[in-house]
Amino acid sequence: MNNDDFRYMRRGKQLSGLTREEMTLLAPVNQCGSGSEKALLLLHGFSSSPAVFRCLIPKIKQYDAIVSPVLQGHAESIESFSLSKAEDWRNTAIRTCETLFSKYTKVDVLGLSLGGLLACELSQSFPVNHLFLLAPALRLKINISIMLKLAQILKCLGFSQLRNNAGNLLTNEQAEIAYRNLPLTAIIEMLTLAQNYQWVAPSCPIDLFLGTHDDVVDSAQVNELFKELPDTRIHWLKNSAHILPLDNDFNEIAECINNLE
Repeated sequence: MNNDDFRYMRRGKQLSGLTREEMTLLAPVNQCGSGSEKALLLLHGFSSSPAVFRCLIPKIKQYDAIVSPVLQGHAESIESFSLSKAEDWRNTAIRTCETLFSKYTKVDVLGLSLGGLLACELSQSFPVNHLFLLAPALRLKINISIMLKLAQILKCLGFSQLRNNAGNLLTNEQAEIAYRNLPLTAIIEMLTLAQNYQWVAPSCPIDLFLGTHDDVVDSAQVNELFKELPDTRIHWLKNSAHILPLDNDFNEIAECINNLE
């Protein structure tokens, strides 16, 4: 890991770097007990890390295992992020899911933003017991085609990185740990993934959480995708933006998870 590549960020502002001890927050989470009944897989968002779940995980009580991998290229260095592909992120999610299903009877999947998109994909290939989708990046507020063309033009002009605008939070108590800069190659991968994503409604039970003040995901359009699905509950978090596991309503998410039968 390259310490200088990461920053605490809130509303696009870089607040501070990380100490050596704080760098451990970026590591994968692998909390496994003695049971083999139920596991929870958590998938973080673009340019982020398992650190985004640092407030939520201690509140979750009912699982024999809680696992959150680092999507390839994340939580390493900006250079390694520039070399990662969307297919690599998919493969990390798939491999982790395969491992959990080989050990546990039931597997629930929670995904934030990019992780929410990957969670929806996993539900098409695995018998996921329950989905918890936090601001899934299924519909974005930006015009993807225009932004993709702009990123490609900047890359052709010789630019390699842009300043990250992470940390879309309402709270002033927490901050997202993310890369301080984003490689254009990674931006292009993310935009292409979002543009090419083919929506297929999951068939398992779903709890969908949407932030009222989200500046990244088009919450209204995502709501339209899910509002008619059976066995789906939609939670509008009135005091949250995009980084829901760190924002003002994260206790409501934890309560929902813990109350699942």
